[in-house]
Amino acid sequence: MNEIIGTICDALGRRPPAFALPVSPVRWAAGLLEDGALVFGRQSPITRATIDKYTEDIAVDSRRIQDELGFVPRYDLAAGWKETVEEMRRNGEF
Repeated sequence: MNEIIGTICDALGRRPPAFALPVSPVRWAAGLLEDGALVFGRQSPITRATIDKYTEDIAVDSRRIQDELGFVPRYDLAAGWKETVEEMRRNGEF
């Protein structure tokens, strides 16, 4: 996740965040919000599952799709985000 955030920040011409919050207290706070929302019959905008999803450590190896289907990515992570940001700027999306 840190690599992705750093790459997005580079594409935006910004510095990565200077600090990160520890997962346990954030997950605890999300749980309070989630449980509190249930008391009022509402759905919380952030849940424990949201925190779990954004903090899970997952890596995907692309060799199989490359070998079996002959897929060759046109962009690496940095080039893909750079082009995405440029396109969004051209379209006035930010």
